[in-house]
Amino acid sequence: MNEMIDLIYKRRSIRKFTEKPLSQEILDELLKAGMAGPSAMNAQPWEFVVVTDPELLKKFRQALMFAKQNYTAIICVCGSPRAQKNKSGDRFWVQDCSAATENILLAATSLGLGSVWIGVYPVTVFVRQVKAILNLPEEVTPLNIIGLGYPAEVKEPRTQYDESRVHWQTYGPAEKRRGRLFPPRKNETVLEHNEEE
Repeated sequence: MNEMIDLIYKRRSIRKFTEKPLSQEILDELLKAGMAGPSAMNAQPWEFVVVTDPELLKKFRQALMFAKQNYTAIICVCGSPRAQKNKSGDRFWVQDCSAATENILLAATSLGLGSVWIGVYPVTVFVRQVKAILNLPEEVTPLNIIGLGYPAEVKEPRTQYDESRVHWQTYGPAEKRRGRLFPPRKNETVLEHNEEE
């Protein structure tokens, strides 16, 4: 199988980490991967806050109900109108920052790290808590925090592919979803949906 596809399947949410800290070089690589993500009209409406200080990490565990893991670093991915290169960021910052987040998660997996995406925006109380801990400016909005570290658990690669969620050509009921992408070749017999294959 393709190496990149394998990496996508291998990326899993890890919630148990060792105490080994992440190096500055690794964190830099993750940030570079994040900023390589696509953004609408190249607005790049993001800023990132990296936290490795144990006391600050403890504050996240205490404040956020889904952030109790023993990660050794976090990257907070923020939407930032003051950083964006054009006004497209106003409309598409969530999508753009999500793309950056997925790049970081995949890069972490490729480097042998564990990671977990912890949602913040649009839950008002979570946004307020993260802003307070990180001293974020009013106009900067935390989309999520990514918990990072060396994994202390192993999860098998997987895809969650579900054919019932796929529609071909147009949206339709399940019995009509198995439409063809291409017309049949010359002299090719096309089976009806109710025939055995």
